[in-house]
Amino acid sequence: MESLSRAGQEMSLAALKQHDPYITSIADLTGQVALYTFCPKANQWEKTDIEGTLFVYRRSASPYHGFTIVNRLNMHNLVEPVNKDLEFQLHEPFLLYRNAS
Repeated sequence: MESLSRAGQEMSLAALKQHDPYITSIADLTGQVALYTFCPKANQWEKTDIEGTLFVYRRSASPYHGFTIVNRLNMHNLVEPVNKDLEFQLHEPFLLYRNAS
């Protein structure tokens, strides 16, 4: 987990709980990520308007884990539950994932 003071962790957790009261703790975070989507027609990656801090968290209700990108570019955050439909591949420095949609 990136270095974050205890006060910073508590503030981040409180902010996440504003959007999802079932979040119980932050499992990990990274300070700067950018979200890209794959466009099959063009066979290339396209940058979205979502970038900011990535939080991986635990929840007290199903699904019991999730992640979110708190967007610095606008008010639309990415929220993704971790469930059986989510596939991950690590290709450093990239983390690729595919969801049901």
